[in-house]
Amino acid sequence: MLIQWKMELSWMNSMNFTEDWCLVTAGDFTEAIMVENMKCMFGNIAPPLHNGASFSVTAVNMNGTYSSICRYVPQGMNGSAIENFSCVIYNVSLMNCTWQAGRDAPEDTQYFLYWQYSRYDDAMECELYVKDENGRNLGCRFQNVTIQTAVDAYFLVNGSSNQSLIQFYDKDIKLYKIEKLMPPSNITVNCDKIKSDCIIQWQRPHISHSNKDKCFKYEIIIKYKDNPEGKIKYTSIQEGGNSHIFERSNTRKKYLLKMRTAGSACFVSSAWGEWSPPVEFGSEEIISSSVWILLVVAIATLAVAVVAILFCKRTGCWKAAFPEIPEPKNAFHGLPDTNPELMGSKIQSLTSENEEILVVDIVK
Repeated sequence: MLIQWKMELSWMNSMNFTEDWCLVTAGDFTEAIMVENMKCMFGNIAPPLHNGASFSVTAVNMNGTYSSICRYVPQGMNGSAIENFSCVIYNVSLMNCTWQAGRDAPEDTQYFLYWQYSRYDDAMECELYVKDENGRNLGCRFQNVTIQTAVDAYFLVNGSSNQSLIQFYDKDIKLYKIEKLMPPSNITVNCDKIKSDCIIQWQRPHISHSNKDKCFKYEIIIKYKDNPEGKIKYTSIQEGGNSHIFERSNTRKKYLLKMRTAGSACFVSSAWGEWSPPVEFGSEEIISSSVWILLVVAIATLAVAVVAILFCKRTGCWKAAFPEIPEPKNAFHGLPDTNPELMGSKIQSLTSENEEILVVDIVK
């Protein structure tokens, strides 16, 4: 008899054997264990069974070798089991699992997810299903998940339908491998005001099953702040630690830094996690506020003066404000010579009744 959840194989026997063992084969997987009290407990070494498996028991005594084979064939309509099953752990203790309905599953098929931390633990059903528009369960959200690195967690999704028997799907997952790591926390950058060196410091991301710096590696990228979508100016991957030295190529620029984390050793996911929010650092030459004020006032004054001049020229107020000074009359303008008699007559003709003219005789 096979107990699927705990992967126990047991039988009845009245003979005595000097040696006996069990063997399980599923696809390319084969594992053998020794018999204890006519029982084989495969536990956490058992393979998934949704594609079927073969179990055998072999026993030896003085009279010979005996063997018995038990083949496990899943029941249900082909193509009714779920497809594309996957899970991800995030924010330390939250887990999402998703799947798609079987391509040949009846329309009224409903799926149910169960899982165990190990084959020796009790199975737990999903408490918060994610449903599609038809109310069919296609995902599940878990809270307070603890990553255990010593064993694989076991997931099983079965189904029910009024039209036919639905095949199940099962899978063993190492939980630490599906964790999406948070970015490093408390990222700071301190730059030397004279030299080009900047010290980047951070704290490792929090995970539930490791607190060692050596278990992580970090990727650092740096860009200019004035071109955040442009080419990366600096990139580095650092194994362990919590600080890094960056030498600025331009001390008059501001920079944006981002970091992310992946597992380097230990039982930590080797996939890169999410990027941190950008951290700004560095300085750039900035004109002081007083200089800006003086510059704005000067430009405004010049603009007002230009507008006033153009307006006055157009309306004639320029002449009213600054009238032309008339030139004095030239009494001698146009005289061809200096003949005294002619000069005298000319002067008399130019004299008005309000003017007094002194006539001077020129003695030769």
